[in-house]
Amino acid sequence: MVTEIGRQVLYALAYYVGLVVMMRLAGKRLAGQTTTFDLVVLIQMAVVLQSTALGKGVVNAAVFLVTVFVAHIGLARACARHEGLRHLVRGAPRRLVAGGEVIDDALAEEGISREELEAGLRKLGYESPEAVELAVLEETGHISAVARKD
Repeated sequence: MVTEIGRQVLYALAYYVGLVVMMRLAGKRLAGQTTTFDLVVLIQMAVVLQSTALGKGVVNAAVFLVTVFVAHIGLARACARHEGLRHLVRGAPRRLVAGGEVIDDALAEEGISREELEAGLRKLGYESPEAVELAVLEETGHISAVARKD
């Protein structure tokens, strides 16, 4: 029984690491600009991972859930204390607009279209990138912006 619980803990940790890696590979865009399709794909991938990692029985389910929860709390606390780890797990903020000029390479690397950038800026009250001094894709996947001063 102890080896079965130990195995379930290891599977749960592997599952959690798999989720973190999937989220990181998907990019910050997934966190802040999720489409319905993105969400369905991510949930399905998590379900497949979980079904291979979760053993049968109530004890295994409880061990799995507690392990994933504790791992998540531990990672969140570690990210809060260590900037390098936080940037590894969540990514670093990225400039998308500087001085009213769109940084096309940054958009391409982050997987964001110009239309998505413009939609994000409109949500913040800016008509166009030219009205923005600085726009940043934050760790959270949301766009923040500072107005240009004329």
